[in-house]
Amino acid sequence: MKALIVFVKAPVAGKVKTRLQPHLAPDKIVKLYKSFIKEIISKCVRLKGVDKFLGCAPTKDNDFLKGITKTYKIKSFNQRGNDLGEKIVNAFRDYFKKRYTEIVIIGSDSPTIPAAYIEKAFSELKKNDFVIGPCCDGGLYLVGAKKKIITEIFQDMPWDTSEVLNKTLKKVNSLDIRFSMLPFWYDVDTINDLRFLENHLKYLNKKKVKSLVYDS
Repeated sequence: MKALIVFVKAPVAGKVKTRLQPHLAPDKIVKLYKSFIKEIISKCVRLKGVDKFLGCAPTKDNDFLKGITKTYKIKSFNQRGNDLGEKIVNAFRDYFKKRYTEIVIIGSDSPTIPAAYIEKAFSELKKNDFVIGPCCDGGLYLVGAKKKIITEIFQDMPWDTSEVLNKTLKKVNSLDIRFSMLPFWYDVDTINDLRFLENHLKYLNKKKVKSLVYDS
């Protein structure tokens, strides 16, 4: 069985997209992040042959997240762990125990991630033990594993820095496992990322996110 887990945060002002705080009003940041979640989940639920779950932080007991799970008919759970690495490992462990054999976890910072990349991650897990989706900023937008998770990959990791990808590759290369790397994609964390997103959406003719950067 296959499981796709989307890690999200409760959209609370001052708690999400903190690197945008010097540039945007709190209510606009919350509105923006909600649009990210909706876009990603609406894309994920269209994938066939995969069970979808929402991994929530700090808790799934948030009205907006409850609405997402109801609207899109997906189950949710609370992330467990002291840092992102522990939360990822615990999610893998919990769902392997539920008899899922191929698990992919994505974040909520890449609203334009192509669905084909997620499908490719599952395809790669047919012949590999581990798969990562690298971000242009040196982070990760996706991690996937088959049958088991190697905890040391996610330990002592400088999360939210540009070193995550390099350190992940270094650890994986030192292990006796088969792994695959997906094409690069981008997260939206900074004001420059957001400006790129707006231009990218215009290019894609989507207009999913209005100009939140320049509105008063």
